[in-house]
Amino acid sequence: MSDARERLDEARLQAVWRRRLTRRGFLRGVGAGAAGLSLSAILAACGREAGPGPGGPGEEVEPADIFAMPDPEPHVEFANWPLYIDKAKDKEGNVYHPSLRRFEKKTGITVNYQEVIQSNEEFFAKIQPQLAAGDPTGYDIIVITNGRYLKALINNGWLIPLDPARRPNFDAHAADWAKDPVFDPGNRYTMAWQSGITGFAVNHDLVKGEVTKLEDLLDESKVPPASVGMIPGDAPDFVMINLGIDPTTSGPEEWRQAADWIRTLRDSPTFRKFYDQGYTDDMTAGNLSVTMAWSGDVLYYAQWAGYTNLEFVFPEGGALLWIDNMMIPQGAEHPVSAYTLMDFVYRPDIATMITEWVLYMSPVPETRELILKDAEKAEDQGYKGYANKLRATANSQFLYPDEEFLSRTSFGFSEWTDEAAQEWDAIFNPVLYG
Repeated sequence: MSDARERLDEARLQAVWRRRLTRRGFLRGVGAGAAGLSLSAILAACGREAGPGPGGPGEEVEPADIFAMPDPEPHVEFANWPLYIDKAKDKEGNVYHPSLRRFEKKTGITVNYQEVIQSNEEFFAKIQPQLAAGDPTGYDIIVITNGRYLKALINNGWLIPLDPARRPNFDAHAADWAKDPVFDPGNRYTMAWQSGITGFAVNHDLVKGEVTKLEDLLDESKVPPASVGMIPGDAPDFVMINLGIDPTTSGPEEWRQAADWIRTLRDSPTFRKFYDQGYTDDMTAGNLSVTMAWSGDVLYYAQWAGYTNLEFVFPEGGALLWIDNMMIPQGAEHPVSAYTLMDFVYRPDIATMITEWVLYMSPVPETRELILKDAEKAEDQGYKGYANKLRATANSQFLYPDEEFLSRTSFGFSEWTDEAAQEWDAIFNPVLYG
């Protein structure tokens, strides 16, 4: 079966599978981790010497040496988020991942793909004891968002450094924003899986006039009572950006300004609730006029699911940019196979298969032209509606941003220390969770 045919078959089944628990549900929550591990405990070790390397406690091993060693078997244990890779069904009705099947056929390396990451906090808490003890986590690839938990993984020496000589697809095809990120200079430990932004989801059936800035969320002439949502994990950075504050260089004074604004919204008649997960349910049910939202979720509903009343809006003050990153944890039993897969998904044809399903920002810009070619094939085969959706996907600035667009986004605060985390939580937690 051809790639195009697989994707066409998949498209007809998307409505069944894509119950949009938002892919980033529970993401970036503030405070204690889901397993009871506080952020203070997580970051307390961040200033110490790097932890044990793959060769044993205290043993330094060069990346080239790590990846020159053969794996005990050609296999990968891959931990990722739900609804974050392409899917299809075979003739027997079994769900599979076409991109991973292509990898297995090409390389002979088998993949056990597990949708086990529900939040950065929860997953970090799950694997932290093994990492701290120098034991395998059971995973060869994990996907973590830039921010406090990635910072902890790097600073504690719990990630295997990558050999830059062994990623030809990444070097040839990765977008500029995916190379040399500020949180991982030189991509020493990470390679982007997908990216996206946090902005506004606007329901045009409920708002009166344009909603493009923070003040609009408080304007009772524009939005109905109890109809505005916020995402607590993203709210501090998002609000700072839209108050004209650079969150990457912010400190307690700026955090208090953002907390004061969030408190004002929380106590206003327009506010409905904070959402960690489930904002899409209220959004599609018509209960939200405006909510903070993640780009891929809104694009799916607006472009693919028929909710033409919904629009993803880039705020006038700017948007929050985030990157979900692949990495290899210390103790991984199959690092060579894992790294082979990490580079394989940077092939444009493979990246296209993933992007057409997840609808987030691909780290491979060449996927845009391939999606447009798939649209032509779909139309030639009589799938005009599917073709139009593919064209809308390929032409979305939220999937394929230019430099001017990216210049209006910002990463969140990243200078995490134990002291900074404690002060951040003391300022924001009473507002967001009190």
